[in-house]
Amino acid sequence: MNAKFSLIEAQVINQALKNVALETGIVLQRSAFSPNIKDRLDFSSAIMDQDGQLIAQAEHIPVHLGAMPKGVQAIIDYFGKENILDGDIYIANNPYLGGTHLPDIAVIKPIFYDEKLVGYIANRCHHADVGGVVPGSMPSGKYTLEEEGYVIDPTIFERKGVLNQEWFDDFLSNIRVPVERKGDIQAQIASTKIGEKKFHSLLQKYSLDRVQQVIDFLNERSKNASLELIEQIPENQTFSFTDCMDNDGVKDESINITAEVERKDDKLIVDYSKTDSQVEGNINATYAVTLSATYYILRCLISREYATNYGLYAPLDVITKKGTLVDPLPPAGVAAGNVETSQRITDVMLGVFSKLFPDDVPAASSGTMNNTIIGGLDSTGKEFTYYETIAGGIGAGKNYSPPNAKHSHMTNTRNTSIEVLERYYPLRVEEYSIIPDTGGIGKWSGSNGVRRSIQLLAEEGVLSIQSERRVHSPFGLFGGKEGGKGKNLLKTSNKIMQLPSKITKKIMKGDIVVIETPGGGGYGKK
Repeated sequence: MNAKFSLIEAQVINQALKNVALETGIVLQRSAFSPNIKDRLDFSSAIMDQDGQLIAQAEHIPVHLGAMPKGVQAIIDYFGKENILDGDIYIANNPYLGGTHLPDIAVIKPIFYDEKLVGYIANRCHHADVGGVVPGSMPSGKYTLEEEGYVIDPTIFERKGVLNQEWFDDFLSNIRVPVERKGDIQAQIASTKIGEKKFHSLLQKYSLDRVQQVIDFLNERSKNASLELIEQIPENQTFSFTDCMDNDGVKDESINITAEVERKDDKLIVDYSKTDSQVEGNINATYAVTLSATYYILRCLISREYATNYGLYAPLDVITKKGTLVDPLPPAGVAAGNVETSQRITDVMLGVFSKLFPDDVPAASSGTMNNTIIGGLDSTGKEFTYYETIAGGIGAGKNYSPPNAKHSHMTNTRNTSIEVLERYYPLRVEEYSIIPDTGGIGKWSGSNGVRRSIQLLAEEGVLSIQSERRVHSPFGLFGGKEGGKGKNLLKTSNKIMQLPSKITKKIMKGDIVVIETPGGGGYGKK
């Protein structure tokens, strides 16, 4: 312990840092225009240091948060630290430059104090549309990154407080529902400015030197917690696990993801090099997404007593092979990699770590975000884009039978309430229910998925679904049974058709889209 402060004071400052990220998120939520951000809470906020390394984060969306430092570091690398100025704000969404997928737009503000760069406040929001070939910017099929939507390389959005209006106008002219996008991005900007003020207040209260000392201490403390976990793993042994994606939306073939975990001295090596090659469909996941899923499992295995910061992840080396599903080469499409492949990477990590920490790791949850997008024109001729991830079953663990119908792992959002959905979109919810007997049976049983049936009230629309676990069930552990598979249906005036896990197709007025989500796996033999 550093003699200059107590553990209590360190924890107080740690909580204050987390609160900066949390309060910026609250401002963002309350200022946003779209239901996806203000109601579903599909956003994240975090604070990085002057080198782009994580200091603190709010408990928002894991797939956003693990990748956030890469996004800030991409800004630093792109412009050079010497060219980052007080009063600047940056914007980006390029998945190959620290992003996740195009709908996730990051807004990043450097924080200066006494004319010195001391850190960054950043947020990332999923926007319901960023242009591209179909509403929602998440088409199923063989599409390049630029066909998916508007690509934002690291861009100076404000220079010394002056908005880059020319760029903003170009962006808004190339996407759907520009009023909504404009309002959401303005909310992102406002929240970073509030975050800067909150961070300044913290430095004024404790001093920059004291806060930096505490940050260094907290990083070292979190690193030691990770090392204590790693010491429980046998040295020089390799533990592996493989799981697969149903298909890529182009070819009806499964794609394997393999992780090999090995402890070498004080390092934990997670190697994905044996994963299958990148695919034509857009389920490819960038390295930042793979990092997020891997970080998430380590975070879950370590007590929340320890701060989430770069020290926590310092002993972890994540190895990938370029050109594979978990580290593709551009211009491969990645729209579903962020939302679907990230969930499978998480399942693979659960599988391998269940061999190391069987009492602490649960069976597979639904393993999909069940992304559902419907876009078109309402009765007044205005564009609309509805986007939602739909909850599913949760995997059981030792001494734990989970609740039904929850978002899990890489997502931490809400379902859109029926009242909000029907108010904002020409849609009607016909059914929203828990599907019985979809959780895997075990000594502790997995929980059930849900059925969500949505009718189109507009004359026509475009439906896109990006989902998984329609072919391969969520696995159980230690004798527990698999969770039930999901199913996608389309009910028209004269027939009911089963849809594949990934599809983009035209639908007509009166058609009902039915999403049945998977259950969670069971744990232990009953």
